[in-house]
Amino acid sequence: MIRRHMIMSAAAATLALASCSGSDDPDPTPTPSPTATPTPTPTASPTYTAFPLATAAEFSTINAATSYTGNPAGAVTLGAASTEPMSSRVRLATSNLIASATYVIRENTEESRFVNANVTTAPAPAVTEFVFRTNDTATAGKFAQLEFLNNTIPSQVTSNTALQLTNLSYANWWRGDSTTGAKRIATTVFGYQTALTDVPTTGTQAYTSTVVGKLVSVNGGVTTVSRVGGTVTVSVNFSTALVDVTLTLNQTPEGGGTTTAYGTFTAQGAIPVGQNQFSGSFAGNAALSGTIQGGFFGSQGKEIGIAFAGNGTVGGGNQRLVGVVVGKK
Repeated sequence: MIRRHMIMSAAAATLALASCSGSDDPDPTPTPSPTATPTPTPTASPTYTAFPLATAAEFSTINAATSYTGNPAGAVTLGAASTEPMSSRVRLATSNLIASATYVIRENTEESRFVNANVTTAPAPAVTEFVFRTNDTATAGKFAQLEFLNNTIPSQVTSNTALQLTNLSYANWWRGDSTTGAKRIATTVFGYQTALTDVPTTGTQAYTSTVVGKLVSVNGGVTTVSRVGGTVTVSVNFSTALVDVTLTLNQTPEGGGTTTAYGTFTAQGAIPVGQNQFSGSFAGNAALSGTIQGGFFGSQGKEIGIAFAGNGTVGGGNQRLVGVVVGKK
């Protein structure tokens, strides 16, 4: 019994030694190979359709609008002036072929249509705007007028380099129901908006800009509708998301006459995080104030469009001001 126990103990010891020997392991665990980190695929920059147009197109707009009622030979009743962000409520259809196309602009359920026979100022490099106008011979004082920035029709784009915009344009619509009836003005910007992911988030950018608009003034029982122009500076701080605008405006009666100074105004808008539009306030050194709505167009916000509106009293006259600012880097 003792000898058998010793043999079994020796066998167990031999087995234990074999199991502890690394050199005799028939299947060692291999060292794992490191996993390569994949190179991220770069995000492609957005592409944008450009002006002039290659075909007919329809656009929603950022707009400013006002109204007035009554015979402009005397004192009219003014409606409010206001702005609206990008919306299909005011939209338009335009084309690259003015000779054969129908141009349409619509506000809610009201619309005006124009064809080549209604052109009063034809598109040509020498002009900054081409203009349509209709006059209804059946109703005295019923009219519609549409003014387009001349950058949409191939071979006819304005030679004014500041207005040779490739992703942004504007249109102004003025119409009346009758001599004593309601009249309405809408000034709009439209085009190919900057993609949300393509809006800059750092740096400061100045934009070479132009301002156009319309002013309705009632003073001493006399109503004057004027075209507004002037100079404007626009600066955007993408780091702080603020848009600063300074406008020095002049006015010229729509029927023709002397251009006179109107006033200096400032505006500031704020860009919400991750957005390509902005809104803010508009004010001047006179008692006229209102709002702005604007947006960025094209690659990296290379163009800017702003609609502005003001209500108040200037020089003793009750006034409504609407207009647009367009600019490029």
